[in-house]
Formats: sequence, structure tokens, C-alpha cells
Amino acid sequence: MAMEPQQMAPEQMQQDPMQDPRAVEALMQPSQEIQAVLVSRLSNMSPEDLQMLDTVITPEVARILVRLLPELQELIDMANNQQPMPEEEQMGALSGM
Repeated sequence: MAMEPQQMAPEQMQQDPMQDPRAVEALMQPSQEIQAVLVSRLSNMSPEDLQMLDTVITPEVARILVRLLPELQELIDMANNQQPMPEEEQMGALSGM
């Protein structure tokens, strides 16, 4: 049974914080901690796993992933700014984006 507005506690009557554009913008800011975790996880992956990521992450998928994890954009930018390596030495999941 739903509670009438006059019976609801004041904290229950507050607006959803995700309706505040400032809260949404703050939420979408990259986190250095999350980025560090992503770098650590990528560095612990096998060359084969990284190659598989390179194969399946298309530019379209990368755009969606960056919306989900804005920390990826800086990693992608860093990978794109690296000096080109010979094909057999490339082993970054972000190098193909």
C-alpha cells in the first residue's frame, strides 16, 4: 500500500538527486582511482586477451564504453599518442581504438 505524501518522512519526499544536472555532471567526471584500477587490470591481462579486446572493441563500442567509464577516454588518448610500435610488439587493448 502506498503512503500518502503527508505520511511520508521528509527524506522520502526529497527529489531524486539524479534529476539535478550538477549531480549528473559530477557523476560523469573521470575518477583517478577507477582509472588506476583499469590500468592495473589491463596490465595484468595476457597479450592474447588484449588482442581479443582490440578485435572486438569497435569505435562505436568504444564510444559507449567511454560514456559508461569516462576514465577510458584518457587511456585511449594516451594509447593514441604513443609512438607506433612494430606489429608484433603491440599488445594494448586500447591501442586499436
